Amino acid sequence: MRLSTIIELAKQYLIMGIILVVVAGVIAAAGYFIVYKKVMKGQKRIRPLTAVWAGVFLCYLIVMLSATLLDRFSGWTSGRIIPLFYSYREAWYSFSGADWRNIVLNILLFVPLGFLLPLGIRRCRRFWVTYLIGFAVTVLIESAQLILRRGVVEADDILNNFLGTMIGYGCYMLFQGILSAVQRRKFNVFRMAAAQIPLVAVGLAFAGIVLMYDHQELGNLNVGFVNRIDLSSAQVTTEETYSSESGTAAVYKVPVYTEEETRNMAEKFFAGLGQTLDETRTDLYEETAIYYSTEQNSLWINYSGGTMDYTDFSAIYGDDPEAETISQAISGADEATVREALLTYGIDLPENAEFQEMEGQAGGYTFTVSQQREGDRLYDGTLTCTLYEDGKLGDISNNIITCEKYKDFPVISEEAAWEQIREGYFQVYLEEGRQIRELTTGPVTMKYMTDSKGYYQPVYAFTTSIDGQEDCEIYIPAVEQ
Repeated sequence: MRLSTIIELAKQYLIMGIILVVVAGVIAAAGYFIVYKKVMKGQKRIRPLTAVWAGVFLCYLIVMLSATLLDRFSGWTSGRIIPLFYSYREAWYSFSGADWRNIVLNILLFVPLGFLLPLGIRRCRRFWVTYLIGFAVTVLIESAQLILRRGVVEADDILNNFLGTMIGYGCYMLFQGILSAVQRRKFNVFRMAAAQIPLVAVGLAFAGIVLMYDHQELGNLNVGFVNRIDLSSAQVTTEETYSSESGTAAVYKVPVYTEEETRNMAEKFFAGLGQTLDETRTDLYEETAIYYSTEQNSLWINYSGGTMDYTDFSAIYGDDPEAETISQAISGADEATVREALLTYGIDLPENAEFQEMEGQAGGYTFTVSQQREGDRLYDGTLTCTLYEDGKLGDISNNIITCEKYKDFPVISEEAAWEQIREGYFQVYLEEGRQIRELTTGPVTMKYMTDSKGYYQPVYAFTTSIDGQEDCEIYIPAVEQ
């Protein structure tokens, strides 16, 4: 989820919380002044600071519960229980800002709870009381998600929320220390310092992760195992003879473009088609930039590799984008015709790219380049497009990566990679609670994948059958760790 989306959701929940707090405040005021003071002749007064604390605390609870219970979907993964440190391992292998941000936000979500509880409730000024309440609240929320099947249930959420509560209590102790110093009151500095241990520990842990990641030469591959697969009751077999010889393989560097560079690419692309970049419409994501022409055609450019997706609505609908009929897709075109059409869009493919007409899609064609080397340069990937009348292409998805050789690295043998599969150290998506009964691997090939630092690393791709009916590929990183 994008940060802007999270901020927008937080604003919506905050507005809803404020409205509900105002309504609750009006009801409470009516009950206090009319029922308690006039009817019951009560004498106790409500302190203004107490009323403010209650309003803020109630608003926070509304925002927190809305974020954890309302903003969740119900699907086939709902109710799934994710083991401890799963999200950390997933974030490590992808090393994407989105994954790490979700972890940090889960910690920050409970910081206000750890701060507000001791601020407004005297009993909670004992650290263990606040800690216990924070732990109980996050367990109750995760239990509600499990019962209501609202999203997945993560043990990491409990850990992160609990850490947030402890950090929040440390912030309260720091606040009290500063207040005491201003008012020249005695304060236990040792207790205040001890309360900062969770914050220091979390900070050091994240700093250690960043330093360790920066220290390693290559990035991480998101095909690394996140959670070991239980194969204790499974039969793992193969009829293949995998090589026991290790060796070396080249690692390539994928070009990574900046926002300004992708913008220049978009301007040049649209200009080549006689179109102009729409300055008022640009969507920037962490991995992709989306640009539009004044004709409302869209161009998606990935920062890593510069791969792109283009949609030309004029080719599909003609000059009227609201037309009910679409242009005729051209089937049966030869390779030269499709290549010529691609050249009008500034796309020149390697000569040895494999050309094929797509089955079941009128006017659909593909060009596939499989690890084609030209000196120290590597071409790899697939381009798909749809050809329409007048040689126009309604859509282009160019996922062919062009990268330069970085250097050779030692790689493990095919046999060693298969041993990792046999021991369950691989990644595969299974339904919750499903146990693999039979896993059979077939031929293995070496493919390439982009890692988190923009390097194109070799991986072993094993053709695999699960329980005799599901064919898939299991990927094992080839570079020695």
